[in-house]
Amino acid sequence: MIPMTTPKSSAMNTNKSFLRNPVHTETRMKLGLPCNLYLGDQELQAVTFNISYSGFGVELPADGHTFDVKSLVSASIEDIGNFDVFVRWKRGQRMGLSFSSKRSAKPMLNAYFKRTNCYPI
Repeated sequence: MIPMTTPKSSAMNTNKSFLRNPVHTETRMKLGLPCNLYLGDQELQAVTFNISYSGFGVELPADGHTFDVKSLVSASIEDIGNFDVFVRWKRGQRMGLSFSSKRSAKPMLNAYFKRTNCYPI
């Protein structure tokens, strides 16, 4: 996998609105793993399209399922783990999710990156 590198932006650190344009703040690695999004009492399947140490991008099903982005509380990525997340941005069927705690996400990400020998650096 080829990592995509983009410059850091201070706007990302101060603006947590999901209505703004997505701005990458760190290197991301392409990823195509299934994931489940947990919306309170609902579960929605999606597919990841990239990942970094601060979060990951997901592509929602094309069936047009809608939900309140504020109801998303966690996500589970196959072969990696379960994470508490929040929506950073949404555009069409794509969403950028941030880890609520980078500290708790990092060990699971490091284990996956080591196992696959691919890193977002």
